[in-house]
Amino acid sequence: MCNYTQREYSCGHIRWLASKHCADYKERRKKCQPTIMDFEERPQTVCGNCRQPSEQSPSMTAFMRKLLPMS
Repeated sequence: MCNYTQREYSCGHIRWLASKHCADYKERRKKCQPTIMDFEERPQTVCGNCRQPSEQSPSMTAFMRKLLPMS
């Protein structure tokens, strides 16, 4: 089983981040049942889905402009 860190943001969203992949995943690239090894709270941070465009990094803003050109 792969090891994951569960991260909870101030907006209430939760994300699971892989901290270590198991041998099965490394060979087959197929997700297995996650094992939560660590819990992390981010009370001062909102997730990427809830973040305002002005709070995004300049590279992310440039990337989004390419995807969604302004008229």
